[in-house]
Amino acid sequence: MLPFTLKASKVIILTYLMMIWVVLLLSSCLHRQFVEGKAEIVSTTDSTLNDSSIFVGNIYQLQDRNSVLPFASAQLWAENSNLSTTSNASGYYYIKTVPGIYTIKCQKKENYWPLLIEDVTNVRINKNEKIHINFYLGYTIE
Repeated sequence: MLPFTLKASKVIILTYLMMIWVVLLLSSCLHRQFVEGKAEIVSTTDSTLNDSSIFVGNIYQLQDRNSVLPFASAQLWAENSNLSTTSNASGYYYIKTVPGIYTIKCQKKENYWPLLIEDVTNVRINKNEKIHINFYLGYTIE
């Protein structure tokens, strides 16, 4: 009876050690720093748009604190609607819509981190109005 108890204790101890090792391994792999991006409304213009409203702008990838590059294939969408688009090779996008109040969001296609979704909230757009919004996408450092 005694050898079984010692054997069971060794298995339990080894199991706990393996669990601790897995937790340490995962926490070291998931220790990320986030470089935050931003979004900014650059301008609002009134023009004859055949009673339409348009969000336009550019998407940039932050390289460091002093430089950015245009970012192609970023996903953009108006929250709580079916309006969405993807930026072109130059980072340019547009979303044609109707007048209303919108939250516009932007992210890289392969982004899985909510901290790296940039947005502009509660933007009112009127008929025949074009609003220029630029997005600067952040990144992670492991």
